[in-house]
Amino acid sequence: MLRSLILMAGRRKNPAFSLDPAVSSGVLLAFVYDKALAWLRALKLFRTRRSLLLFCGKGLRLRGQSRAHFGKAVQLGDYVSITAWGKEGLFIGDYSWIGGHSCLKVSFSFNDPGRFIRIGRHVGIGEFAHLGGAGGLSIGDDCIIGPYLSCHPENHRFPDMDALIRLQGTERRGIHIGRNCWIGAKVTILDGVSIGDNCVIAAGAVVNKDMPANAVIGGVPARVIKIRSEEQKQDRWTSQSA
Repeated sequence: MLRSLILMAGRRKNPAFSLDPAVSSGVLLAFVYDKALAWLRALKLFRTRRSLLLFCGKGLRLRGQSRAHFGKAVQLGDYVSITAWGKEGLFIGDYSWIGGHSCLKVSFSFNDPGRFIRIGRHVGIGEFAHLGGAGGLSIGDDCIIGPYLSCHPENHRFPDMDALIRLQGTERRGIHIGRNCWIGAKVTILDGVSIGDNCVIAAGAVVNKDMPANAVIGGVPARVIKIRSEEQKQDRWTSQSA
């Protein structure tokens, strides 16, 4: 019965989901217990409005609750810190999850609030992510992202040699990440960058310029290594010629 219920729930997110026979009933019971606790934490935190099946880990810190918008079955890991207040707030789509110890911060100052953080549906972000929303950050549907992602949609100005850098203000252009991207561990994405759909970004890359759709990207600074569509066409041509 328990296995059937978990299968049914899993297939709502992934139609191909299955349970390996090696997964014991004890492991499944512990999983259900942890999810029940996470759901109860969300009910307590959002007691004045519907939780929409939100699951909250231990030690969640949420500031600007009125500006935080969560879809169905969103999961927030242990010790996640969220500052949602800002011009447009925070949005996390259905069935997305944020890994433990991550920091999502729309605004860093009271005199110049940030714009937004928008995360699509079915997005998975690994542990220890640091996501800013000063100039606006959007992540498309179905992205899978490794731990330690760092997104900085803001840059400090420093033209005046006689003035402190911290007092020369900032510029903000924003960051856009397309849908269906796979981003490896410890990737850094800088302000003004737009990444196309269906990209793969190698672990440790520092992305400081726009990247086209379907690209495999890597390096410091990052560059396009190859285009996935061309690789697939070549593979098909080779198999047909053999």
